[in-house]
Amino acid sequence: MQPSQTPQQPQRRTPQESLGRALSILRRYGETTAAETAESLMHASFRSGTVVVVGEIKRGKSSLVNALIGQRELLPVDVLTSTSAPIRVSLTGAGEGPTAPDVQLVRGQGRQPITVEELPRYVTIDGLVGAEAGSDENDLATAAAVTLEFPPLAGVMVVDTPGVGGLDEHAVQAAFSEAHRAGLLLMVCDASTPITKPEMDILAEARQEVGAVVVAVTKTDKNIRRWRAIVEDDRRLIREHLGADVPVIGVSSLRAMDAVDMAATDPQRAAGIAQRSGIVELRGQITTLLANPQALGLRSAMESVTTKLVELVARTDREIEVNAEPTEGVAKLEQEQKELEELKEHASEWEQLLSRDIQLMRNRITDELDGDIEQLRNKWTKRINSEGMRVLRSKPQVFTSQIETELTDLIGTTLDKQLAGLKQRAQQLFPDHPEIVHSVAGAAVESITVDEVKGRDVEKKTKDLIDPSMVTMGVIGSGMLLAVIPVAPLAGAVWVGINMGFRALRNGKNHLIQWLRETVQTTRMSIVRMVDTMIAAARTEMVLRYRSHLRQEQKEVQGHIKEARDAARATESSRQETITRLTKNKKILQATIDELRNHLRQI
Repeated sequence: MQPSQTPQQPQRRTPQESLGRALSILRRYGETTAAETAESLMHASFRSGTVVVVGEIKRGKSSLVNALIGQRELLPVDVLTSTSAPIRVSLTGAGEGPTAPDVQLVRGQGRQPITVEELPRYVTIDGLVGAEAGSDENDLATAAAVTLEFPPLAGVMVVDTPGVGGLDEHAVQAAFSEAHRAGLLLMVCDASTPITKPEMDILAEARQEVGAVVVAVTKTDKNIRRWRAIVEDDRRLIREHLGADVPVIGVSSLRAMDAVDMAATDPQRAAGIAQRSGIVELRGQITTLLANPQALGLRSAMESVTTKLVELVARTDREIEVNAEPTEGVAKLEQEQKELEELKEHASEWEQLLSRDIQLMRNRITDELDGDIEQLRNKWTKRINSEGMRVLRSKPQVFTSQIETELTDLIGTTLDKQLAGLKQRAQQLFPDHPEIVHSVAGAAVESITVDEVKGRDVEKKTKDLIDPSMVTMGVIGSGMLLAVIPVAPLAGAVWVGINMGFRALRNGKNHLIQWLRETVQTTRMSIVRMVDTMIAAARTEMVLRYRSHLRQEQKEVQGHIKEARDAARATESSRQETITRLTKNKKILQATIDELRNHLRQI
C-alpha cells in the first residue's frame, strides 16, 4: 500500500462518549454501584465559581457589582455610604430564580427576608440598625444573601466585600476567606491614579489563593482623557512587579447602567453603550476564566471508572491463569480463602487498631486547632489594643463581620483536615474501591449536615454552591466543606457569641477582650464536637463496609474456586476457548483504560 493510501483513522470519541462506553462495560460486569457513583459525579450540579470583589474604600465596588448584574439600585450606593458586611449575590439562569432580587439577612444559620430598600440599614457603616447605642444586638446581621435571575452570569456568586482605607489587613483577610473557596478575585481600582502598593500586595497574595484574578479600573467616565493610559500603566506595573499578565479592564459603571435603562426602548443602542462601557468585556472575562467547571466532575468520574476497570483487568488475568493452570489455580484460591477467613477471625483486633489510628489523627488535628485558635485570639487581642475602642466602635459591623469570617474559615479548615484524614484511612482499607471511600466520606459529611438540607432538599439547598459528592470524592480543595454544611457563617452558639461582641464593643476594652476569649473557646468546643461526630459516623461506616467487603471477597473467591475446579474437569479445547474469550475481553478493558487515561491527561 502506498503512503497516500493509508487507511483513515477511526473517529476519536469525546471524553463523555468514552466515559459512557466505560460505564456500559462496568454494568455488563455487574459493577452497577461503581457505575452509578461515577455517573453521579459526571452529572454533578455545581457552581461555575464565586467572584469575590475587593478594593479600597470608595473605589466603586458596589456600583460595579450593580452594573455587572444589571441592577441599578440593588447594592447600596451613595457618596456617604460604605459597605460594612459581605453581600453575596447568587445569579441564576432564565426561569431558575426570582426575576426581582430576593434579599435575606444572614444571622448565623438564620435568614430574614427584607426588601431591597431596607438593605442599606443593615449592611452599611452609616446604616441605622446596630449603629444606635440603644439598639438591640439581635438586630445585627453579619452578611446579606441575594438571589436573582441573570442569565449572562448564570451559576456565578458575586460577593461584595467591605472596603477599608489602605486595604486593612483584617478586611483583606476576610475577603480572602471568601475567595479561598472562589474561582476569581476581582480587584477594583479606579481611573484617577495607577494601581497602589497595597493593591499590588493584595494581587500578589491573591494569585496564590484563588483560581484567577482580574483588575477592574472603574470611573473611566470621570477621566475620559487618561483612563486608557492608567489601564496600560496598571498592566505594565503588574507585569513588572508580579511577572504575570493579569487582565486589566476599564469600566464605567455609570454608562453600563445607562445601557440597562435603555435596553427596553432601544436595545441596539443600549448594546453599543454597554460594549463601550467595558462591562461586556468584564463579564466575558469572568465567564472565560470560570469556564467549563464540569471538567472537575468529569475528571473525577473518569478516575473512578479507570480504577474499577484496572480491577477488572486483574480479575480477568486471574481467570486466564486459572484456565491455563487449573490445578495450581485451585491451590492459590484456596490459600486466598484461608487468608480471608483469618482476617475475619481477627476483625475485633483490626477494629481496635482502626480506633487507635483514628484517635491519633483526631489528637493531631485538635492540637493544630489549639494552635490556630491561640494564634487567632492573639491577633485579635493585638488589634483591639492597637486600634483602640474609638476606632472599633466607628465600624462595629465591619469588626464583627471580619472576625466571624475568620472563625468560619477555621471551622471549614479543621473539618476539611478531618475529612481528608478519614478518606485517607478509608483509601488504605479499600484501595481498589473508590465507591466505598465515597460512602465513608459521605457518611462523615452527612453526620454534621443540619436536617434542613438532608433528603430530597440537598440538591435545592446546595445548587448555588457545589454538589456534596464533589467534596466527598476529593476534587475540591481546602475550605469547600462549608459549601455543603450550612454551619456558615457559624453554628448556633458561636454566632450568638459573635452577636454578643456587638454589645461588648459598647462596654469597653476589658469586656471586649473577655468576649473574645469566650467566643474563640466556644468555637473550639463546637469544632471538636463536629470532629467527634464525623469520626463516629465514618468509623461505623468503615467497620460495616469492611465486614461486608470481606464477605463479598469470600463469596467471589468461592465462586472462582468452583470455576477453577470446573476448568480442571473441562477439556483442553474448552479451556482454550475460554482463554481466547477472556484475552479478548482484557484487550477491550485495557483499550478503554488507555482511552480514559489519554482524556485525563488532556483535561
